[in-house]
Amino acid sequence: MSALLEEGIADYSRRRDNLVAGITAFADWLDRHHGMDAERNLRMLDLADALRRDRLMLAFVAEYSRGKTELINALFFSDFGQRLLPSDAGRTTMCPTEICYEDGRDPQLRLLPIETRLRTEPLAHFKLTPIEWSTVKLDPEDPQQMRAAFQKLAEARKVTRAEAEALGLYNPDGVGALQEDADGMVEIPVWRYAMVNFPHPLLKAGLCILDTPGLNALGAEPELTLSSIPNAHAVFFLLATDTGVTRSDLEIWQHYVHRHINYHVAVLNKIDMLWDDLRGELAFRATLHKQLEETARVLKLPENQVFAVSAQKALVGKIREDADLITRSGINGLENLLSEKIVPARRDILFQGAITQIAEHVNNERATLAARMREGLQNLQQLSELSGKGKEMAAQLRTNLVKDKVRYDATAEHFRVTRKSVQQHGDQLLDRLSENALHAMLEEARAQMGDSWTTKGLIRAMRGLSEQAIQRFNQAEKLSVAMQQYLLSACERFHREHGLPRMSIPVLDLTSYRLRMDKLMQETQEFCSDPANLLVEKHFMIRRFYNEVASETQKTFKLSVREARRWLSIALDPVIQRIRGYKQLLEERLETMRKISDNVSGVQEQMALVKAGIDKLRRQKAELDEIAKRFESLNA
Repeated sequence: MSALLEEGIADYSRRRDNLVAGITAFADWLDRHHGMDAERNLRMLDLADALRRDRLMLAFVAEYSRGKTELINALFFSDFGQRLLPSDAGRTTMCPTEICYEDGRDPQLRLLPIETRLRTEPLAHFKLTPIEWSTVKLDPEDPQQMRAAFQKLAEARKVTRAEAEALGLYNPDGVGALQEDADGMVEIPVWRYAMVNFPHPLLKAGLCILDTPGLNALGAEPELTLSSIPNAHAVFFLLATDTGVTRSDLEIWQHYVHRHINYHVAVLNKIDMLWDDLRGELAFRATLHKQLEETARVLKLPENQVFAVSAQKALVGKIREDADLITRSGINGLENLLSEKIVPARRDILFQGAITQIAEHVNNERATLAARMREGLQNLQQLSELSGKGKEMAAQLRTNLVKDKVRYDATAEHFRVTRKSVQQHGDQLLDRLSENALHAMLEEARAQMGDSWTTKGLIRAMRGLSEQAIQRFNQAEKLSVAMQQYLLSACERFHREHGLPRMSIPVLDLTSYRLRMDKLMQETQEFCSDPANLLVEKHFMIRRFYNEVASETQKTFKLSVREARRWLSIALDPVIQRIRGYKQLLEERLETMRKISDNVSGVQEQMALVKAGIDKLRRQKAELDEIAKRFESLNA
């Protein structure tokens, strides 16, 4: 692995850790100074925990024998001094494989038996059911043991055509499909899915690698096409130099990659097959350039998104520390792409959302503290003017404060009515996105399917599900607009009548979740128009696909609820905190004037208390300013 790539991912990890530390510090600040607001503190800690668990997902997609696993070895695991993942000729990694690091779990390889395909539960269900998996322990200190364990990824067995059909793995007319041998047997993977937990520094830093083996595996596993690949932060699509873009390559590209990936590149592998000392370097470069141009043309990609490498030579060069061979292999281009574009892009998107969310809270708290300090200084000025004056002056000031308090209480009482209406709207908003609402939608969609699991029924059910989901997102946003107007009116009244600073209140935006439902509808139509998905065990395949769609819809709703709760906290919490703070300030000033009215000679004592209060606010603001600097430095 290049030093630049290593530093890029290390920087991503450091910034993420610094962001988590900043959020945790702010939650601690809230706990010490607003202990009664436990719910908001918990939301801050939940956000920090989500960031800790965030992963940078890179998917490697290709037909068999394109050198995909060898490229993974060369990019990330060359420090083992040998191949870590199996990458011999032919079909090696037979099942989709996730390689990540999960803190608290022992190094291990988990394998899901292929027989689970006979059941209709989505793959997400099995990921949460440990008993379904076979587990192989890994010893990171023993590369030989690791390599031997990973050989299980290549395990296959022969079954009858009927068994392969029952598992949805046999389609003689499909491109890239498994085929019968001379004895009428079909070779299938032993495992359906693999998950690797491995304490490699890059994986600890948040990198996660998805290795997907071939067109047949992609078509047979809906979660890959509905969730894993679309949600990857970048996809590397591998081709072989000697074959160019084959029919099965093009089908993978058109159906599973280019339509919905955040960032995707084509990688023309095995360029060492073009090396020819007799022809010379110039001839090699001319031939390679022609291959790159043709690949870009067929895939309709800009040429700067097509790379040429020799993964095998890159791995050899790194193991032997042969700088010339590494350079000639072309691996540096991919490493630079990762370190200069893909990793920073993910970091910026992730941090921008989190920092924006936290900045709203931090800035509102800073504004509230600044306002309270100004009020404290005004109070101090009044007390200074009272020094040496009689009881009458103190009594008059107290009377004026009582009037202010009465007026403020009237405004606050009016806000209580507004707050009740806002909270009712908030409850309605969350109800639109609740689990009960989603369950009813899914039940209705399933009822539309009835006992006849056909493509027509699937499209009808999915269309109804998508329309209902989008309608609920629209309703939630409409309620948020009404809530925003209520809160803005209330803030304007407090500003006009009591001088409180104006506040900006955002509107809930669920656009990304509407787009996700639209995308699921498109995926359903693609599925139903592709004969390869329907020729074998038709009803079984449709049922499995529907269950994956339902699972993805549940994820979408869960994320939308999280976004709605986040918005509710940003919209309502700062307003309530500012109103509470001003009320507390009025009560403190009123109590000060009461004491002075009873004992004019105690002005100096009360001034000392007010000064102490201002100093306390300054210390709180200084702490908060330091926390804010952490977030500002992350944007630098």
